[in-house]
Amino acid sequence: MARIPPDDSVQLPAEVEYASFSTMTKLFRTMALRPQIMQHTMQLLQEAMREGTVEPELKELLAIRVSQVNNCFY
Repeated sequence: MARIPPDDSVQLPAEVEYASFSTMTKLFRTMALRPQIMQHTMQLLQEAMREGTVEPELKELLAIRVSQVNNCFY
């Protein structure tokens, strides 16, 4: 059980609906308690996962492998 409950009444930005963010809605709903933190995190994820010269497929494989190494569900 989470120590800080997500705020389900918060309207999340449209970016959260994209496939790469859709699995993190609970995280964003918790961060929505501090909107500035949520915005900075979303910008960071945007830069890391959608921009740059590394192919998106490789980024996805890296995310899966990191989850496996850390015994996390992806």
